[in-house]
Amino acid sequence: MRTARRFTATAALACAAALGLTGCFASGPFEDLTGSEVADKSVDALRGAASLTVSGKVWDAGKPMDLNMAVSKSGECRGTIAGPEGSFELIRNASSVFIKADEPFYRSQMKDLPKAEADEAVKQLAGHWLKSKASDADAKELASLCDLDELLKEFDDSKGAQKGKVTSVGGQKALTLTTKADEGTETLLVATEGTPYLLKASVTGKEPAEVSFSGFDKPVQAEAPAGEDVIDADKLG
Repeated sequence: MRTARRFTATAALACAAALGLTGCFASGPFEDLTGSEVADKSVDALRGAASLTVSGKVWDAGKPMDLNMAVSKSGECRGTIAGPEGSFELIRNASSVFIKADEPFYRSQMKDLPKAEADEAVKQLAGHWLKSKASDADAKELASLCDLDELLKEFDDSKGAQKGKVTSVGGQKALTLTTKADEGTETLLVATEGTPYLLKASVTGKEPAEVSFSGFDKPVQAEAPAGEDVIDADKLG
């Protein structure tokens, strides 16, 4: 959800020239830090969490997706992802990846198959847990959704972030940071009390998106499903 380009260091120099150095270090929370430094601090705080939940709407390959994923630094995760082509639930633990997808999702993945073959596969798989080894190539691609560092890379470039008002997110006070670009405005809300977590991020423009971060350090419920509802991918014909 990164905007095409953030302000460069020139923006910081312009701020100093137009407002004086104190204008870039507004009074209030984090008064000794620039907006960019606060943004960096908030992302570092997320990376320091043992686990967290990320939820909201993002864009992938030009399509909107709703997600709610609990992710741990160890790679465990559990959550749901839904888009125009269906939805699925994902569980990843140390050894396996499990996916339970609906019929529209599987239909979208089998467009090139003959209808009879696709119908049979959808009948067999939709609504059931499909188990794969975490080391399998396809499973690794799904498991990338459980990579906390990869998820947070979108927030690594914070140049030009400007401080705004203090608001609240879920009852927590948060400092507003904004970064403008041709495509729209990115807004970050950073907790001002306790650990300075990034609590919420949004971007306007052609592909508007918004995600929230919560559930810090709470265990991820990534227990493997069991029973007749589980299909082992290795045993499929």
